[in-house]
Amino acid sequence: MRLRTFSAAALLAAAATVPLAGAAFAQDRDCPDFATQAEAQQALAPGDPERLDRDNDGIACENNPGGAAATSTSDDGGSQVAATPVGGVEAGGGPSDVLPIALGALAAGGVGAVAARRAVVARRN
Repeated sequence: MRLRTFSAAALLAAAATVPLAGAAFAQDRDCPDFATQAEAQQALAPGDPERLDRDNDGIACENNPGGAAATSTSDDGGSQVAATPVGGVEAGGGPSDVLPIALGALAAGGVGAVAARRAVVARRN
């Protein structure tokens, strides 16, 4: 009986700490997700993690409607920056990523406490 209780508690604790499969921690967008080329250009991040600039020329989603992104025409001494980002940069999950782990740890502690209590009661009988 103890082995079965311990096995069930261990299985439940392990299952509770695994993140949900449907949880999305990062947003991956493609060119069809943007209405215009200008929108895609604003979302173009350094290093192009979403692969919006296939030919690495600094212009995102060139085939989207809305024309090419504005580029600098001033003589700035040979800067390699083709476009200046506008708005904030979307970052990863942050504190919300900790919630499944915290709930799993809480559940594991509860299951462990119940298993320990049952073991004590079983020894008394």
